Amino acid sequence: MLRVLAGSRLVFAWAVAVAVCNAPAHPLAQGAGGNPRAGDAKAIDAGKNIYRGRCGVCHGIDAKGYRGSDLTSGDWMHGGSDTQIFRTIQNGVTGTEMPAGGNLSEDEIWAVIAYLRTLAVPGGAPPERGDATKGEQTFWAKDRGNCGQCHMVGARGGRLGPNLTRIGAARSVAALEREIRRPAEVIPVGYETITVATKSGRKIRGLRKNEDTFSVQVMTGAEDLLSFDKKDVEVTAESDRSLMPAYGADRLNDAELADLVRYLRSLRGTR
Repeated sequence: MLRVLAGSRLVFAWAVAVAVCNAPAHPLAQGAGGNPRAGDAKAIDAGKNIYRGRCGVCHGIDAKGYRGSDLTSGDWMHGGSDTQIFRTIQNGVTGTEMPAGGNLSEDEIWAVIAYLRTLAVPGGAPPERGDATKGEQTFWAKDRGNCGQCHMVGARGGRLGPNLTRIGAARSVAALEREIRRPAEVIPVGYETITVATKSGRKIRGLRKNEDTFSVQVMTGAEDLLSFDKKDVEVTAESDRSLMPAYGADRLNDAELADLVRYLRSLRGTR
């Protein structure tokens, strides 16, 4: 369950990046070595601005997770040493929305890591609430969450919504709670709602799975994948709506939400 950054923000991040690159060179740390920019006040300040321009759109300006994971909790799925975090940023994470580092230089990545280290919560994040076993029952129960109708976990579930097999490695608690309560707030690419109206008067509402100059492909609620020539239809985007229903307190109380989120946080690609 990334948006294009404004050009001015990209230019700003680029300018900061140049400043970092012009700093005295440090050798790339190897093995379990540390960050050559650790504790460097100028690098930390530069890393903060690079982070906000390049990473904050997913991980939140405060790094506590908006669409991506919480980077302040110490819960590093792929290893928490500076070198391991460096590799995660540089290579990305397959199966999640975390891309490879793109055109970030090694020195820029080290600066970002130096900044993230200043945000760490002392003692780590507090224990998460909820019961994962109860949450799993809610996830599959047709009279409660019924999430499996649209989402897959492993080889089980529907294809209409995003695959959740690794969602625990990609979302913070706050992000999951928001996406369950208010799914229309952030709609991932490939899951935008559109309506296609044919010349015969038929209307098909579903997810925009692909679109180019001449055609559009839609997945319906029944998981039928349909393709239309644009010259034959009228396409209306519903950018403020999601096919996923909002699970307010009338559908899931706070305790049930905590259980469901705890279950989703346990999904890290092992099922």
